[in-house]
Amino acid sequence: MTTIFKGEPTKGIAFYNLLFENDEFNIELGKVILAAGKIEGELILYLKRKGVTDNISRATFGSLIKTGKKYNLFDRNLTIVLEEICMQRNYLTHNIYALFADLVEETILEKNNLVDTDVLLYVDRAWQLKENLVGIADIINKMS
Repeated sequence: MTTIFKGEPTKGIAFYNLLFENDEFNIELGKVILAAGKIEGELILYLKRKGVTDNISRATFGSLIKTGKKYNLFDRNLTIVLEEICMQRNYLTHNIYALFADLVEETILEKNNLVDTDVLLYVDRAWQLKENLVGIADIINKMS
């Protein structure tokens, strides 16, 4: 569905509904989910290459990071990046509705003083997160 933006102030569930109806946002959000699956898979493969025998085959993104930290397998910079993009992924995929229903605090994504064209900002945020997830997954893939 193509949304015609008018630059009108929009907030709360009305803005959520614009996101929900926007094909560009939903495509990018879908790519975020696929990219998150890729990074989780690459983390599992990396941990296995390093001889980790913990039950990691069904672990979440966050628990995979914790396992890598537990065995001191990530340098400080990679740990910071992984924790940050995990937090961003969790916020974007689990808290969008809650954000606009005033159930969670505004932290990573804006919810105040929005206009309908800010849907495009959300599209860009999802695109950037997907790029970051894929980029870090590719780096992990090359780690021995």
